[in-house]
Amino acid sequence: MTAVTSREVIHHFSAIAARVAAGEDLTVTRYGKPLLKLTQVPQTEASPKEREALIQKVLAIRMTGSLGKKFERSDAYDD
Repeated sequence: MTAVTSREVIHHFSAIAARVAAGEDLTVTRYGKPLLKLTQVPQTEASPKEREALIQKVLAIRMTGSLGKKFERSDAYDD
């Protein structure tokens, strides 16, 4: 695993992100000590059934939301 400094991440974020997107795992250090690990998020694809359920949920929220009520993030999740 390759180490990069927090300063490098701040100043060269796009290049660092491209390396991670290409599959490289990086350890970010601060003052020479490991701070965090950057790794690519595994790509998962929703099944057609799951995708349709999500679409229906979004449409239901859009159609039933009252105009007087401010949308809140919790409105998008089941209780």
